[in-house]
Amino acid sequence: MKKILFLLTVVFHLYAFSLYAFDFGLVFSQDASLDVPAFDFKEAGSSLSVSLMPRFTTPLGKTGRLYVSAAINYKTTNGTEPFTVIPELTRTDVNFNFGNVNLNIGRMFYSDPLGITANGLFDGVQVSIVTRNGNIRLGEWYTGLLYGERAAITMTPDELKSSFDKVDNNNFVNTYFAPKRVLSALEYDHPSIAGFVGLKTSLLTQFEMGKENLNSQYLTVALSVPGKSTVLDLGGCFELIEYKDEITPAFASDIGLTFILPTELEKHIKFSWRYSSGVSDDKTIGAFLPITTVSQGELVEAKFSGLSLLSLDFMGRLAKFASGDLSFTYFIRNDLGTYRYYPVTEEDLGGFFLGMEVFGRLVWTISSGIRLNLGTGVFIPALGDVAPDADILWRTKLNLVISVY
Repeated sequence: MKKILFLLTVVFHLYAFSLYAFDFGLVFSQDASLDVPAFDFKEAGSSLSVSLMPRFTTPLGKTGRLYVSAAINYKTTNGTEPFTVIPELTRTDVNFNFGNVNLNIGRMFYSDPLGITANGLFDGVQVSIVTRNGNIRLGEWYTGLLYGERAAITMTPDELKSSFDKVDNNNFVNTYFAPKRVLSALEYDHPSIAGFVGLKTSLLTQFEMGKENLNSQYLTVALSVPGKSTVLDLGGCFELIEYKDEITPAFASDIGLTFILPTELEKHIKFSWRYSSGVSDDKTIGAFLPITTVSQGELVEAKFSGLSLLSLDFMGRLAKFASGDLSFTYFIRNDLGTYRYYPVTEEDLGGFFLGMEVFGRLVWTISSGIRLNLGTGVFIPALGDVAPDADILWRTKLNLVISVY
């Protein structure tokens, strides 16, 4: 508590005495969740996390800008474990703009065109070039200095297992940092080819610096075709996995059709199909293996590997100060070995249909600096054939964000 008060005092003093060119801010975020299997509150599990995130920005000469942000995370589980304190350096970069060329150095956010292969903070450098015929970006990053839980790099079984380990101050290096990998990306995008098709494409490679010697390359293409009241999104990713002197292809796709409803308040309906290859019977095709784990679903939170997801989403603004969404997502296994988690049990029936998740969320903007998110939903295994007798999972999430600028 003393550390928090000291940090608040420092931030507010800096804010009070800063010059107009400086910009300070502080974000307080609190997340709470409650899991209730089979609606049995005696078996309920809970988690609580609190983050305090100060940030600072300032110009660097006429062409540059410095952005520094950090986080102090406090976490506990089931209300019985003591709070663990985890410091973290979040986005921290220097940006220089030279007209049509932009240079970014430091810890920055990067996402592939589909947001399924690499998505999050990375340390490195990125150069962006703006031309009349589209934009070109080149990036080079390293992952070994990131906070492991946020980086969510779980490409190998050992990495997946270690991702559940808690940070141990007595073994800080081995429990805090993410796996060591080097990423390179070459990207091109055009907002409107021939006046009606948006294009994003990237060639992404990653090389492991550890003992597994697992390397992979990804070619991703994403198209967006807007209409009068619709938007059609088409995307695919082809992957080559190099592991133990073997090269295995894999692929993923993402197709979505969004309908924009003619109402005063913005509302959308979206149908989508997301697919990631599993291991084929003759093993000539492998399970799609992303670099970072982008969780699929609000309850299952599955790794996007060997799965298909069919979704129907309703999104819209309910009032000037509130918005909401309601989603129905059906999960399907594409092989019988890649996905082995909830609701799969030890007595796997060998089916492919996992079940359906229904989740709704309400976002209430209380004021310009206070936002409350409340979400709740269920996952129903009985609507599948993998584990129809498995417990229904009910989860409620609460997120409160307070921003001070």
